[in-house]
Amino acid sequence: MRVYIFCLVLLGINGAVFGQTNTGEVRFFGKNPEYAGFNLVFERYSNFIIPQTEPLVTLAIDDDGEFYFTFPLNETLHAFVDLGRYRASIYLEPGLSYQLVFPPFEPKNQAERLNPFFQPEEVLLGIANEEARALNRNIVEFDAMFEFNFSRYATDLFVNGNVARATEIEEMLEERFTFDHPVFNRHKQLNYMKLWHMTVRRQNRSLIHRYMSNHAVEYHLPVYWEVFNDVFKGFFPNNLAEEVQQPILRSISRRESFNTITDIAVQDTIFKNREFAEVMLLYSLYEAFYQENLAPETVLTITSDAVQTASAPETREMARQFNRKLSMLRAGTRAPEFTLLDRDGNYKSLEDFSGTFVYLNFMHTANFSALRDMQSLVRIQEVFHEQLHVVTIIVDEDFEAMTRFLDRHPSYDWTFLHFASAPAVLFDYNIMAVPAYYLINPEGLLSLSPAPTPDENFRARFADRYRSWQREQLRRNPPERRSIFR
Repeated sequence: MRVYIFCLVLLGINGAVFGQTNTGEVRFFGKNPEYAGFNLVFERYSNFIIPQTEPLVTLAIDDDGEFYFTFPLNETLHAFVDLGRYRASIYLEPGLSYQLVFPPFEPKNQAERLNPFFQPEEVLLGIANEEARALNRNIVEFDAMFEFNFSRYATDLFVNGNVARATEIEEMLEERFTFDHPVFNRHKQLNYMKLWHMTVRRQNRSLIHRYMSNHAVEYHLPVYWEVFNDVFKGFFPNNLAEEVQQPILRSISRRESFNTITDIAVQDTIFKNREFAEVMLLYSLYEAFYQENLAPETVLTITSDAVQTASAPETREMARQFNRKLSMLRAGTRAPEFTLLDRDGNYKSLEDFSGTFVYLNFMHTANFSALRDMQSLVRIQEVFHEQLHVVTIIVDEDFEAMTRFLDRHPSYDWTFLHFASAPAVLFDYNIMAVPAYYLINPEGLLSLSPAPTPDENFRARFADRYRSWQREQLRRNPPERRSIFR
């Protein structure tokens, strides 16, 4: 509710009238002294499913807090900017000038700054000039009324499947919101799809046909992907047309080209738009990978082909992002690099340990499981010190916590690093809980991902990987055969 009130207050500010800019351009202007000297990076989502973002434009604010900036934009899209603890969003239209009003600045605290998974509070960016408010204002007010009724009648809609109630809500919203704008009209339609998806269950195909089949893929419209996730989760393959199901599964199992698989998908009448069929396939392959319904190599092969052959640049980029995400941290792929501080203030990189195996682990000095593993790590370090480096990354917020911990435990004489100088290492290694372990081979490739804990038969697993690596080195570089005649 806070987001809605914040926006209404800002939309009520009277700003100076600033005429429209050229078609194909957007202009930002205004004065916010609290943000003097800031460089604000506006971003947009390039993939709402993973999600992935990309920079749109950087707004430089001068030392007096003033800004005036014009940049090219050829389509209406949703953008956002991170402002300390807030993430402020706005819909931008080509040809308009926006007098922006930012929320009071609240910096992140230390814990929030060091946490790569921190989620800022969502707010809406203020627009002071009336002529640029219409689209944002209507979306905000529509969403507030839609969510109120959606929540108020959720039981009647979901449990009772009350079609009359859903019809009443849609008609009421249509009567109240008459603003005519292609993006706003599409926004309304997709929310109605969400309404009907809750009310008439097991009718996904008819809803897709009614609201999506004859429309372009809305890459930059948030509600499109919200609804897309709802209707296509678990959709593939059993909800495809019956005559398509087995042919498409055979094509995928044979790892045929992405275009060949799409040719089969578009035989289903709900996929009149080839690009729409491609997006459905990419989403379904991504889902199948994590549900282990398809062999990982099958998914990676097909998505890799889609990077080159999908019909639209946006779809090819989506395929690239999916493929990169699915390849991440797989055994045999390159381990993410890092450069972090040790207890003495020296920087250590993963590259510093090249040529030997690395048993990498993440821990918190107050975590019981991580502390229990320490004695086992001491023994592993003693036994394998010639073949293996143990490297521990401490995730405590306070660097001094690592120093105090090591002062108390002088027998822990391997490499300890603190994550704070490059917090993204937690994201790169997908650290959602500690302790976490990885084994990296001498060439910097992930050998066990994740690796077992020290007490989960790690010694036997490592010995097996070490012997395999030695055999591979002998195969690549066989010893020179000597003859008694030389």
